[in-house]
Amino acid sequence: MGIAFAMGIPYTAFLIYLIVQIILTLKRNEKKCKSTTAAGILLFSEILFTVVGPALGFYRFDAFGPEIPFAKQHVLIIILLSAVGSASFWLARATKDTDNLFVRIFLSAGMLQGIILCAVVTIHFTEFLLMGIVFPWAGFELLCPLVAFFMLIRELYFYNRVNLDMDELLPYRRELGVEPVQYKLFQQPLPVRLFVYAAIVVVLVIVQVLLGYAIGLQPDSIIKAFTQSVGFVFSR
Repeated sequence: MGIAFAMGIPYTAFLIYLIVQIILTLKRNEKKCKSTTAAGILLFSEILFTVVGPALGFYRFDAFGPEIPFAKQHVLIIILLSAVGSASFWLARATKDTDNLFVRIFLSAGMLQGIILCAVVTIHFTEFLLMGIVFPWAGFELLCPLVAFFMLIRELYFYNRVNLDMDELLPYRRELGVEPVQYKLFQQPLPVRLFVYAAIVVVLVIVQVLLGYAIGLQPDSIIKAFTQSVGFVFSR
């Protein structure tokens, strides 16, 4: 146990450092970190907590005793929801300079879905978060949703900080008297955009539920994946 705590201390410091760096970039309103070292650590951590951690977690989600975080027969829908959130995060990074606002809108909705999922899963894992700190080699994926939550918020915020040059993007808008809805949306404050993204998330979730149903999952598999788990917050 002493060795476990000894390993948990630097891991906890690492997690605190990551979250502080994310908050600092948001506070400065600048996505770039102050140093290349911090930027490299953050990039490594994004890969670790949005790709490696979830993949490892789903691979061994039922391998640690009687407690099982997601019902085995319904876990595929959670994997799908997680994959959409993670893919949206990395596609947003790859398209950070795009002028295609449809891409920005749908990837923003995908990241918002990921944020909501991370928040729900973090609550679901509450009683085991300490285990993820004390035994990082065995259960660090328990903390992935919490860390990914901050990473997704950061990416969503900066992905929506675009200054549109309407004269360049829509040079004939005054003559035509028409302005496409996606451009009107991006001229709205972020809270208004988030409301629209939330509506798109509802549609996205319905589509994913239908995909799950097509491969044999139940329509309420999202709920049952949590409620029919064993030993976690939303377990029966």
